Parts: sequence; structure tokens; C-alpha cells
Amino acid sequence: MKTQTISWRVDEYPVDALIQEGPATFRVSGRAYSDQRIFELEQERIFQKTWNFVAHESEVAKPGDFKTAHIGTQPVIVTRGQDMALSVLLNRCVHRGAVVCRERSGNTRAFVCPYHAWTYATDGRLTGITGRDDPNGYGPDFVQPQGMQRVARVENYRGFIFACMDPGVVPLEQYLAGGAAQLLERKLQQSPVGKIRLTGRPFVGTYEGNWKFQAENIVDGYHFMYTHKAFVNLQQKYGDSTGDFGVHKGDNAAKMRLLRARGNVLGSRFGHGINQKPAAEFEQLFEGPHSEYYNQLSEKYGRDELEWIAGVGAACIFPNFGLIHNQLRVWRPIGPAMTEVTVYPYALEGVSDEYNAGMLRSHERFYGPAGYGAVDDIEVFALNQQGLSATQNDWLILERGMHNEKPLENGEIEGLPSSETVHRAFWRSWRDLMTAQGRAVQ
Repeated sequence: MKTQTISWRVDEYPVDALIQEGPATFRVSGRAYSDQRIFELEQERIFQKTWNFVAHESEVAKPGDFKTAHIGTQPVIVTRGQDMALSVLLNRCVHRGAVVCRERSGNTRAFVCPYHAWTYATDGRLTGITGRDDPNGYGPDFVQPQGMQRVARVENYRGFIFACMDPGVVPLEQYLAGGAAQLLERKLQQSPVGKIRLTGRPFVGTYEGNWKFQAENIVDGYHFMYTHKAFVNLQQKYGDSTGDFGVHKGDNAAKMRLLRARGNVLGSRFGHGINQKPAAEFEQLFEGPHSEYYNQLSEKYGRDELEWIAGVGAACIFPNFGLIHNQLRVWRPIGPAMTEVTVYPYALEGVSDEYNAGMLRSHERFYGPAGYGAVDDIEVFALNQQGLSATQNDWLILERGMHNEKPLENGEIEGLPSSETVHRAFWRSWRDLMTAQGRAVQ
């Protein structure tokens, strides 16, 4: 079903009026999800001004490796040069504007435009113009472009590659500092050698809803028992026997609800949201078939920290990147009511094939194209977008857990597991960027 796009003039309705915030109030107008002009402003003021995840280093490990990605609506190519340097290029020929690279990933010595065969090196330099010196070609006064536009900033944090079009953006390490960096570290620490690798081709899908629904949902601790009720019933009946591999622990709905009430959420001033829980049935891990693996990690990090490393952690790295269980997730805004989501399962380096296979089976069971979880979420996102057409009462309520929040010394806010602390952090950052025309700054 197609959803309605509501239009209004931004100069007549200030963007900051889309959020109502008070001591016990936090509400967001549905227009923030549905308006075309707001969507266009997000591309300018959010996606071009903040760090966007574009690749994992395992995807571009060798000279000549490349993958295509997006920064908001803008297509880019992530490349590894012959000197092993990383570049992120706007995927647009400087001649007539065609997309130069049409493959999702691969290895090449050069990029050749499909329109007139202008050729570029893997670092974006223009190295060949067909018919350059022909009588009908280009004259002596022709000013030859240098090559494809390079994205201003590219940084690699522990294998996670981010890019930003604004050269003045805050350093990536500072952008991720706090709960986001801790979550990334804990995901890597599940590997005895501190590394992951992406495996196989990603799962790519679209839904008829705004990109912010996915950003909010990946760290939403409130919806699981209700949106995924059919899966809860399946888990209660079959448990690990269908390949859960301990990811969604709980012998029954009551126990699952109790386990999901453990842990906390963290909201960052840069808009990141973290939802983390310690491992369920932790002591049993040292008696099971992978006890050697857990003992190895325990010796390295200690029992207290391992309980969190082996637990369940999810993150929304503002604005386009998520991690949950053994997957990376990237969402791409296509329009106010259309979003593409790419899911990358990953394997841990230094663990047994059996362990990685178990994690992959669990991923397929809940998150894969035929799994139980993704279809539930996509349906809800579409229902959310459809509901926005009812505008007489236009405010979405994001006030859960406000009374139990705790400000931390590092500027983050901590909430209880199903609190909407993470959502409020997202929207505060959204508001700051959209109203100040600024960037992610100190």
C-alpha cells in the first residue's frame, strides 16, 4: 500500500517545532518522518555533516578491492588503492554524470564509465578520455578534470570504515567515544584475536517507511515481546532445537521477559543509542561444548567483563549504522517513505567453524529473509508510515523511562532496558543538526 507524503513549507513551520521537550515530555511530530522537504534537509544537514558507515575492512582487504555504498542518497565507491590507501569517491563520472561503478563489490585496476568509457584509477584520478586528441575531440584549451570527487574525510575505527563529506567534522574516535566505542570493542572481543570478517553476500531489502524507524527500532527494548509474539511462542516450544544457539534465551515468555529486563541503555550526545544485556545463564557457558573458548576469553578479560562481552548488545550509530548479535546493518534513505536495509552477517576470527556456523544459523532463524524477526519489523514500519496520514493528532510519544534516567559524567544518559532514552538521544542530535545547519562538532 502506498503511503501519503505530506508537504509544508519549512520557513513557515520551524524545524525545532517538530519536537516538544519538557521535564516529563518528549514528543515528535509525524511530519519529521513524512515530509519531502524535511527529507531533503536531512541529506544536507545530517548525512553530509556526520560520519556514515560505508564498509568493513574485510570487504576491501586487497589492492584493487572496492564496494559501492551510499552516504544518504549519494552513491559512493569505497576503494583500496595499489598502495593500500583507502578512498571514498562519489560514484559519478565527471563527464556527463553517469554512475561509474555498477557492481556491489569486486576487484579492479580501473573504473570505466559505461557511457563514453572515461577511465579512472582506483583512487579516482582521471587516467583516460576516449578520443581525447581526435579532430572531433577536445581542443588545446580544454581543462581536463582531475577525477572523481573524493569524500573529504575517511577514517577506520578497528576495521569499521566511516566517511564524511564535511572536512570539519569531529574526529571519528571522539564521535564514537563512550558507549558506542565500548559496544564495538565488546563485539570485537568476542573474537580471541579481536577481529571479525563479513561472510557471503549481504541480505538487501526495502520497506515502505522512513529511515528513522529502522534507526529507532534496532535499539528498542520495548517492542520485542509484542511485535515478535509469534517468535516468542516458537522459542517457548522449541528453544535451541531449531538453531537459536542461545541468542534469544528463555524457556517461556515469562522467563524471556525477565531476561530482557536486565542490562541498560545509553544515549549519546551525538545521537548514538546502545542497548546491552549481560549473558544469560552465564556460568553454564563454561560447562558447555564451547567451554574452552569462554575460558580463553575469561583469562583475557576477566569474568565480570566477559559477562557483558558474551551478552546481547545492539547499537544505532547515528545516522545510518547498526550492530546486533552477529550482524552489521546499514540503512539507506531513498525517500520519505522508502528505505533500503542491508544486513551483513559476520564471523568471528579465531573461533571454531562450528561456533560460527551456529551463530549464522541463529541469524538466519530470526533475521534472514525467511526468518521470523525481519518480516515483523518491516510490517510495523509500513504501518507506522501509513498511520502518519492521520494528522489530527500528529505527535508520537517518546517518554518511556524519562523518570528513571541518569546523566553520566561523560555526557551520556543511562536508562533502563526498555526505556526510550536512546530514541530521545537520537532526536536531540537530529534537532541540533537540522536547526543549526551544523556538523557533528565538539
